[in-house]
Amino acid sequence: MKNFWFGKRVLVTGADGFVGAQLIKKLLTDGAVVIATVRHNRPMTTLALLNGEEKDFPRPDIEVCNLLEYQEIRRVCDRHQIDTIFHLAATAIVSEAANSPMSTIENNVTTTLNLLEVARINKIQRVVIASTDKAYGDHASDTAEALPYKETYTLRGLDVYSASKVCADMISQTYAFQFKLPVVITRCCNIYGPGDLNFTRLMPRTIMRLLAGHTPVINLGNEKVLREYLYIDDVVNAYLLLAEKIEDYYGKENKNMPHTGTDTYGWPAFNVSSYTKEETKDLSACSNIRSVSDVITLLRKKIHNIEPITIPKPANFIEIPDQYLDATKIKGLGFEPQVNFEEGVDRTIAWYKDNYEKLEKVAYKYIR
Repeated sequence: MKNFWFGKRVLVTGADGFVGAQLIKKLLTDGAVVIATVRHNRPMTTLALLNGEEKDFPRPDIEVCNLLEYQEIRRVCDRHQIDTIFHLAATAIVSEAANSPMSTIENNVTTTLNLLEVARINKIQRVVIASTDKAYGDHASDTAEALPYKETYTLRGLDVYSASKVCADMISQTYAFQFKLPVVITRCCNIYGPGDLNFTRLMPRTIMRLLAGHTPVINLGNEKVLREYLYIDDVVNAYLLLAEKIEDYYGKENKNMPHTGTDTYGWPAFNVSSYTKEETKDLSACSNIRSVSDVITLLRKKIHNIEPITIPKPANFIEIPDQYLDATKIKGLGFEPQVNFEEGVDRTIAWYKDNYEKLEKVAYKYIR
């Protein structure tokens, strides 16, 4: 007997991103036929970095594809007879989104619409759309929809990045309800681990700065802001589980899908995180929920004890207050995170240490 993914023909967009590369690696290990879309060929790919010195590691079929062009996506899906889509491509750097709002909306909304339409026309069996917990926006003082976020909560993105993900999320829900397209939407908390080359993010930026002997930085007013973190392997396992369970979740001829009322709110969406609402009543017992200063303190303890400095935030930067999720729904499908925070941090630091010389030039702007 082969596993579920053996022989499946899977399209992964954003293939050279952090999650995309890790997802592809797992899919190839499980015997899937993986077609990966990229915008351009990079001299140093994330997948190659993850596989290190292993020279014969399996590789996906790479398609250089402009996801803003519907017909290009259609040709790729037709040519490879795609049966599963993981749509991870996006403008994901919040500061870049603030400085380039039009391209961010195009990259995050139009590409999602194009992929959903191709999936509808081609009757693709499984579609996973990556959204984010940032789409929920500010619920910190909301008594009606208090933290932790639930999938039924209102989406309130106020910055360009969050708003673009809200739009993509809602369009995906529309295709699920109106066209009965088998879609699940992942709203994941902060992801960390080996392979993250976005050095504007707290974890890779701080690790690289400490390894270089430089001072860690904290944006003004962010010291005590709470964020929930999930290790990359757990995220990949969650994405695969959701794709595997789509048929059961929708039911034969979509019999499980609600049609009216509050049951429809966020029905195709799943929070990807660690704790149920009951568990978050005691945040001190939730090791994956940490303040910015807690994360930096842990990294200083493990790498180099350099006191952080506070820097001003850009004028157009909107900071969402505390964020953490209710994982009750995805846990009902059998998901359980396997990597605790400290173990995940140790693995992450080890990877950046091993690859420091390769990454130094790419990260130089953020660590000098």
